[in-house]
Amino acid sequence: MDKKEYLLKILEQLEPIWNLAPWLKILVEQWNLDDSMLDVLIDAVKWAIHTTKSEFAKEKLEKWLNALEKMKELEQQSIEQDKKDLGELDKILDTF
Repeated sequence: MDKKEYLLKILEQLEPIWNLAPWLKILVEQWNLDDSMLDVLIDAVKWAIHTTKSEFAKEKLEKWLNALEKMKELEQQSIEQDKKDLGELDKILDTF
């Protein structure tokens, strides 16, 4: 599952409790997202957590916020691993 599919799954889960979720889902489906969009989505979920009055909705939003933040963390780890792997490849190529 790539980042886009994962975001869509999260937004689908949020649709019943967060009226902004369907609009964000359309945005994710229609546009090519970059990493800054993930930050925008995280900020939007944080805002919704602070403004919701329903304890149930707040708990559900916090759960998905944690999932978004974990996804961002895993993506960063992947980027760092890619850089490390490319550095090792450069060293191998330099020995030829």
